[in-house]
Amino acid sequence: ACLTRVLAPLKHTGVDGIRLTSGDGIVRRGHPIFAIHVGDYLEQILATGTKNGECPKCPIPRQDIGELSAQPRDLRNLTNVLEALGTLDQGYFIYSRACKDAGIKPIIRPYWADLPFVNIYQSITPDLLHQLYQGVIKHVISWLTKAFGSDEIDAHCRRIPPNHNIRLFLRGITKLQRVTGKEHNQMCRFLLGLIIGLPLPGGMSPVCLVRAVRALLDFLSLAQYPAHSSESLELLQDALRRFHANKAIFVDLGIRLHFKLPKLHSLEHYLLSILLFGTTDNYDTQYTERLHID
Repeated sequence: ACLTRVLAPLKHTGVDGIRLTSGDGIVRRGHPIFAIHVGDYLEQILATGTKNGECPKCPIPRQDIGELSAQPRDLRNLTNVLEALGTLDQGYFIYSRACKDAGIKPIIRPYWADLPFVNIYQSITPDLLHQLYQGVIKHVISWLTKAFGSDEIDAHCRRIPPNHNIRLFLRGITKLQRVTGKEHNQMCRFLLGLIIGLPLPGGMSPVCLVRAVRALLDFLSLAQYPAHSSESLELLQDALRRFHANKAIFVDLGIRLHFKLPKLHSLEHYLLSILLFGTTDNYDTQYTERLHID
């Protein structure tokens, strides 16, 4: 309801336009529209009316989450969703049935339904803080802890020599509580070095594990580039393909049964969002999360 009130002027200005003065002093007619919804996963599924465990952007079946598609996935059908939302006055039973058929929960008057030129499923953008640092990287650290043991990981943390731009965790990283995104960022700088040369139990080869971890760290670094080219975007996609090609090692070790993690699946949508809206620093929740600090 709050967002509906705040964004109400866009219903008319998006179509009719308003007079805007640019930096060179010239007044032009501009058409401001709602383009991006920035939020964490729970806020994304709340805004889109999707269910927990589903992708807020595409209609991928739950059993396929965690598998990489060879082709870009289509977004949810906005036309079907708007038609379902339009049945609200026909009674709750008809409305809930229409929403179920459209693949959403029976939400009442979402704020974006009446805004011009808006596709909320396209407007949902990547979130480095919650999807990568507090999501995928958090999972990876727990997987590595199970693979090599917390004592071994923490011992290697204590042996890291002091260096520029690297924080030393002299008590290790496996027993930390309430780890922040900034701390996960600092761990990523030496995470690969912790596991190089460590043997896996049972004499298994650690090659695939190292490749999988390196691929995710490559993806993390590339996703934060302040400028992109066709080559860097291809490297971004290649890093994601390399992780999926080597992730089975965690199943072989008995650490994971599946990879049906919505935050892991969300990495498939980074390319389209970067092409549409620019680099990820344009829509990273790290800039707003800092306002939570008293």
